[in-house]
Amino acid sequence: MKKKRFFSNHSKSSAMVASLVVHAVLIIVAISFVAVKVIIMEDPTFEAKRVQRPKMPPKKIQVPVDVKKRKPKPRLRKRIVVNKKAFTDIKMPEISGIKGGLGNMGGDGLGSLGFDMDIGDLFGGKSSGGNELVGTFFDLKQTKKGKPTGMNDGLYIAALRSFMKSWDIRRLEEYFTAPTKKYATFFMIPDISADAAPKAFGVDDVVKPKHWVAFYTGNISAPETGSYRFCGSGDDILAVRVRGRLVLDAGTQQKSGWKSDDDNNARYPALKTKSHGQRAMYIGDWFRLTADKSSEIEILLGEVPGGLFYCRLLIQKKGVEYEQASFSFNGATGTRPVLPIFKTKEIPEKLIGEMRIDPKIETLEGPSFGTIK
Repeated sequence: MKKKRFFSNHSKSSAMVASLVVHAVLIIVAISFVAVKVIIMEDPTFEAKRVQRPKMPPKKIQVPVDVKKRKPKPRLRKRIVVNKKAFTDIKMPEISGIKGGLGNMGGDGLGSLGFDMDIGDLFGGKSSGGNELVGTFFDLKQTKKGKPTGMNDGLYIAALRSFMKSWDIRRLEEYFTAPTKKYATFFMIPDISADAAPKAFGVDDVVKPKHWVAFYTGNISAPETGSYRFCGSGDDILAVRVRGRLVLDAGTQQKSGWKSDDDNNARYPALKTKSHGQRAMYIGDWFRLTADKSSEIEILLGEVPGGLFYCRLLIQKKGVEYEQASFSFNGATGTRPVLPIFKTKEIPEKLIGEMRIDPKIETLEGPSFGTIK
């Protein structure tokens, strides 16, 4: 009976407890449901709405083609024509170990291999291989514009005398200048017609064969260190300068004032000419050359009245014993040295025959003084 009295006395408290118990159970059930829902819920997927696009027919892309620029396919049997003239201006430099370099193989250069090489003439070739002296031709009878200067023998000699005081090429450039250059490796020209020079420089149609000069400049190099001197003869002008010093004036018209100090000067014969008989050999001054060291050289040729022209230029080294030959000239007799022809490279055989070498005066045997070895 006490039990019933307890609940009856605490009826409100019992109802509250029961309510709390019921709510607690509901909360637990709700939490479990939500947790399960969250754990097993899959990621939502989204699907985009399809859009209906109009179908367009594909367009053809056209690239413009210039038919004119298309190159035709080469024909397999097309003939290739070699311009033989293209090889005529090739000049091979002198190469050590081959006498005269490739330019003189077999005496004819590459001509022996089938190429037509330019060997030029006695005044020089048309192109340079590096060892040549460059020649420029001047006609003192005309101004640079081709107008007459009123030149005569006296005025020509006066003009040369003035030039040889300074050797300033600008004094010659006041006159008509040939557009063609010549490249010389030697100066051994027998007595030939004076019009050979204008012809060699390609101006024989506008230049008469007198009152002209050819001025050559370049560099030389001695094969051995020592003292050297030039010997030569020229009709009418042959003068040589080395490093700015006049070392030889061997022309029949000597107007520079130079004089040789050798007792044998003009005692030996130089060349027997058709018009004047035997000409004298002039002996130059000694000058020093160092092996493989370049030295400037200038050579002047010229003709006064026309008719015949010639020049012979030899070289001698002090201390060398040369072959001796007998001579008889202007009442004097005795022996004289046979000197080497001055050259900067070996001379082509085709030109040797035109030089009319006198074996009692000169010889081809001797060193070359080109700067390229």
